[in-house]
This record gives sequence, structure tokens and C-alpha cells, in this order.
Amino acid sequence: MVTAQIAPSGKKVVAEAKVATTKEDVLKRIIVMMINHGNYLFYKPYLNREYVLGTVGDRGGGKSGSDAVIGIVDFMLRGKTVWSNMNIEYDITVPDELAQKYGLNSGGSVHYESIPIEKDKLLKLDETYRDGCLVIEEINVQYSNVRRFMSNTNIESNELYQQLRKFRTSLIYNVIDEMFVDPQLRALTDIFIRTYDTAFDIDAMLRKKKTGLDFCWLAYSYSGYLNGEQGRYALTKKADKWYFKFEPWQGVYDSWQHQERGTYSLNKRERAAMEKAGLNIESSEDIALHTLEWGWLGEKAIELKKAEITELVAWELWQHLELKERDINPSQTDFQNQLAVHGIHKSNQRNKYGERLYLISSFRLDCPPTDAARNT
Repeated sequence: MVTAQIAPSGKKVVAEAKVATTKEDVLKRIIVMMINHGNYLFYKPYLNREYVLGTVGDRGGGKSGSDAVIGIVDFMLRGKTVWSNMNIEYDITVPDELAQKYGLNSGGSVHYESIPIEKDKLLKLDETYRDGCLVIEEINVQYSNVRRFMSNTNIESNELYQQLRKFRTSLIYNVIDEMFVDPQLRALTDIFIRTYDTAFDIDAMLRKKKTGLDFCWLAYSYSGYLNGEQGRYALTKKADKWYFKFEPWQGVYDSWQHQERGTYSLNKRERAAMEKAGLNIESSEDIALHTLEWGWLGEKAIELKKAEITELVAWELWQHLELKERDINPSQTDFQNQLAVHGIHKSNQRNKYGERLYLISSFRLDCPPTDAARNT
């Protein structure tokens, strides 16, 4: 748990604070008014719209810490509920001088904490999850895994993501590789942040810099939310490079909390039957078989992406995917559908020898950033 001081403002008292019923309510409203001067990371009040943000990076690269802080600054501190599958806690202190400007005798500390997600209620679009933010650690473990693209959980999760706008609820999630999540979630993401701990820079390692002090963020604008329509990554091929000082925020989340695989939704008839029988609802056999049959394809697609291969003729692709060894007929519908899920599409284009090309949509997030960098 971390305690922070909020600086006095000198702004005159506003009537809004008077509607609060307890001292803590007043303190929270003071904090809201301070934050509303524009001290957000990604939330833009004038747009009055939720956003979807995904953080990507290697283990220990700052994904969870970044998500926790974004959830606090952009949502908790302006009075919004944050639901999360990791524990996020933060205390902020309003000093006496500032509190007295709002009619209080003294200031005090306000405690903020995330609320655990009830997965089944969330996937059923329960009204509980309105007007706040979901912060989901390792979203591919329980909610959106490309290997389970036709599972009930993925289908229900995709419906949830598409309804967030109507719920006025934002989503912040993290994953090690952007290709690990369902393609519909990738398409709905406004901003991707590739993050790494600057302790792993070569010069920092020579200096034996400690981890967890600051992170390098490469921010990719995948919709017009961050930089406007003309600033979308698809047009500019540029990422914004920022440095996020994490040291003051250490301790805001449980860094040792792991995400259990959880249960995956069955259809309503199956669920009702199993619940009536008093049985645990675990992964359905269909999902397990699907992962066993096609799990390897996601790994092969990521290999192509990391090798920066954007096109292959059919026989080269089949060779890379080892179809002969796997005894797979490339013309079968299931296989072609799986290729599309992983961003590999048959093209009308042909190479100079007349061979048909397959295009690999790399969805890479490691392009050279813009020269401009800022401290966050």
C-alpha cells in the first residue's frame, strides 16, 4: 500500500463538496476536483468516452504496475469503481491546508481499493459493471485466448467488449504478446503500450540499476482516441515513446498474485445440468480438444511475426507449419479458418513465378518510436 500527498491548489471552494455526507466523501471530492484539472494519463474528459487499453511486454516488464497506476489515476481518483482480478490499493492524503479551503478543520487519508471481478456476472453483462473500469491481469488466461477462439468464454468475452461503450466502462488489460489474445479484442483496443523496465537497458545493466524504478512505454494509437484519426498507427507507423516513473507507486498492487486458469463457460443447457447435479464447471471437453488440436498454430504464427515475414507462398507456409509431419490437409475448412484467426490470409496476389501468396498480418508493436519522448 502506498501513501501519496496531494499538493494544495488555492482554487476557491465549490458547492459540489457540500453534497458529501461524510468527511471521507468531502476528501474524495477534493481529490476529484484536483484531478479534474487534467492530471490524467489517458482519460480525456471532453471526449466523454470509455477506452480500451492493452499493455504488452515480457515478464517483469512493468505491465501489471502500469495497469494498476492507470486504473488509479484515470478512474479511482475521479470517483470511478475499478474491478480487477488483482488487488490494487492506494492511499492519498489531503493536507490540512487544502482541506481547510473546503470548510474542513483538517485533512486526512482516503483509501482506494479495487473490487474483485465475479467472472460469471461479468460475462452475463450484469448491471454491476457499469460506469467504471475493468483492469484484467493476464487476460488470455481466463477471458480472451486466441487458441480458444470459438470457446464459449471467448464468444461471451467478445460480446462483453463490444458492449463496454453502452456500459460506459473502460477496459485495461495486459498480456505477454499481443497475438495471444482473441483478434476481436485486438481490433477493439484503442491504445497498445509496449512496456519494459529500463533496468534492462544495456547501460543500466552495466550500472546494476535496480528494477521497478521506471518503465519505458511505447504507445501505439490503434484508434483515433489517443492522437486523432490522422495520428493512428495504421497511417503513421509511429509510436510515442514515454518514460513512466514507477518508483513512487511501488506497492500499489500484489506483485506475487497469480491468475488461476479458472473455468470456461459452457452453454446454458450444459451449465444448468451441471449445476443441478452439483458438479464443478471446468473446461469443457470441446475446448480442451480444440487447444490440443490447434494450440501449436498460434506459436508458429508468432514465430513468423517475430521474424518480420509478411508473405509466403503456399508451399513455404506449409513447410514452416510442418503440415506434412502433422498430417494436415491445407485445404480443409477448419485449418483455413484457424489461419485467418492468427492473421494469415490467402491473397489474390501472386509472385513472379505465378505462385499464390499468403499474407501474414504481423500486428507488430515494436516499430521505431517517434523522437519525442516525455516523462509521465
